[in-house]
Amino acid sequence: MEKVRCNEIRCDWKGEENDMLTASNPFEPTETINGCPECLEVNTIVYICDEPGCWNERTCGTPTGNGYRSTCGEHKPKDQNAS
Repeated sequence: MEKVRCNEIRCDWKGEENDMLTASNPFEPTETINGCPECLEVNTIVYICDEPGCWNERTCGTPTGNGYRSTCGEHKPKDQNAS
């Protein structure tokens, strides 16, 4: 399961994707909105680096020999083809 956290400045909730609240968007019923289960703010959830122990927001997506990585800049895999 993917790590997520609330990006609301007053909230420090961290959890997994299946822990966040979801509902139909009242303005566009074919879309879903996400909410924080702690502060109840809507659309403040950000996806987190897949590096164990890291809670920084994802900023990079990198294909690797072991699969795709979604990481923060600090944990971006090194280019294995670089000289």
